[in-house]
Amino acid sequence: MLQLCISQEINTTPYSFKSTGISVYSIEEALYHTYHYWRESLDDFSTSKFTSWIEGLGEATISSKMRDITQMEPLSKRILAFLGIIEYFNHTEIAALQADLEAWEQRAEWEKLKTRADHFISQNEPAKALPLYRKALKHGENIPTLNNMAIAHMQLANHKAAAALLAKAHAQEPENQAINLHYTEALILSGDYEKANQLLSWLDNGKDTAYLYGLTAYQQGDYVKALGYFNQHPNITAFAHKIADTYLKMRMYDKALASLDPQDHEKIAEIYAAYGQAHLPEAIRHIRKAIDNGNQNNPALWTKLAGYYRKDYDNERASEAIAKALPAKTPAALLENARIKKSQSRMREYRSSLGDVIKQLKSQYREEE
Repeated sequence: MLQLCISQEINTTPYSFKSTGISVYSIEEALYHTYHYWRESLDDFSTSKFTSWIEGLGEATISSKMRDITQMEPLSKRILAFLGIIEYFNHTEIAALQADLEAWEQRAEWEKLKTRADHFISQNEPAKALPLYRKALKHGENIPTLNNMAIAHMQLANHKAAAALLAKAHAQEPENQAINLHYTEALILSGDYEKANQLLSWLDNGKDTAYLYGLTAYQQGDYVKALGYFNQHPNITAFAHKIADTYLKMRMYDKALASLDPQDHEKIAEIYAAYGQAHLPEAIRHIRKAIDNGNQNNPALWTKLAGYYRKDYDNERASEAIAKALPAKTPAALLENARIKKSQSRMREYRSSLGDVIKQLKSQYREEE
């Protein structure tokens, strides 16, 4: 049996949906399109053009309902309300679509939170990423979020927390090589060598496995054995850094420096700073080169520079450097600022700066909760 349209007038002005290019002439056609192509119709519900077209059909009741619908949030609620604007679909059809919409919205929110958190990781601000990853996980535990949140914890040296997250990822995909490598590293750094060795025995032999065996030896203080593994791939940055770290532990500073790429200014600065007071000018020179090499907005590098100046008893330049890092309000920058104030015997400002550190840590704790 034919069903008449709500509007009995012939409408000569169609609405063309953006993504599909399909033109519709009646409310019923718009409903049919939205139901069957809801993903492609999402953009249309974010503009006034579609609403104006609906109102232009001349049905006062529908126009009134449409004005209310445009105020609804989230978008899924708006679409479902539109599909129920007249009795066109039955309850079963609406319920089926509602489940799909809610699943899509959950994923969209998860992706938005994860993308923001990933940005903070790329900017070397893991403390800002953690609360976002935590919120993302409330939409469902998944491998990418568990892995990236673990990386944030690793950057903050929270190795046990990282291992706990990666254990969940490993349980979901026990054959995932990338997850197993990260999980093994977190276990090593958290001191769980027995479990780490179990995982290592299952991993494919290669440079990643050599690195992890070397890291195990390094963490256990067997530096000769560690160098044996790290020297298998000395031209890879991660291996070169651990070779330098190992020589540093052995107080063989010249070999530590020789193991690094001459352009690796940040790591070279770190070695010079550890070498002793007399070598701080070289540490400062290299960290400045790292900053000048396109990193003028990197708060971590400015914080390191401020620390090197402070240790070299140049509080004026230390203050100038930390001023470049403070806008980012990282815990490291705030803490370095407090140390500079203390070295200047400005105790009131020192206590105030320490208060800023505590406030930020409390704020991050509340966000994570």
